[in-house]
Amino acid sequence: MPVFDFKCKDCGEKFEKLIFKEEEIKNITCPKCGSKNIEKLLSGFRIGGTENSSSCSVCSSGSCSSCSL
Repeated sequence: MPVFDFKCKDCGEKFEKLIFKEEEIKNITCPKCGSKNIEKLLSGFRIGGTENSSSCSVCSSGSCSSCSL
């Protein structure tokens, strides 16, 4: 699935969004502060895990957007 990482330039919040069409990116707002001043981050290749595993391959946070790395 086309999941992209973003960072808010106003509050620094990092978050993920499922994007199907490139034009959807211009309508994304920060989930924390509501700003449209965001940047698309370079994302590494993700490999899906099993049902019992976390979606984050680096830590056990369960979500890469909440990972402290």
